Amino acid sequence: MLLFDFQRFSPLLQLAHVLRHGIFLAQRWNGESGITLFHCDDKGRGFFVEVGTDAQWEQAVVLRSFVSGRPLEDYAHEVRLPE
Repeated sequence: MLLFDFQRFSPLLQLAHVLRHGIFLAQRWNGESGITLFHCDDKGRGFFVEVGTDAQWEQAVVLRSFVSGRPLEDYAHEVRLPE
C-alpha cells in the first residue's frame, strides 16, 4: 500500500492497518504519553506511522504518517530496522 492510499483511509482504518501490517520499530515518550513508531511495507520503500494515545479518549490513534527521514531523528537512538 502506498502512503497516499493509507492517508485516504479513515483514522480507524489507518490504525487497524498499522496494527495488522505494521512492523514495530521503536517507542519514545512525550511527557507521560508513549508514541510508537511502525514501518508499513509497500512495493517500494514503504512508509512510517506514529501511533499515540488520545488523552481525552484514552485510545490509540494514528498521529502522523510519513516517508521523510526528518521525523525519524526523534527515534535515532532507538530504531532497530528489521533485517
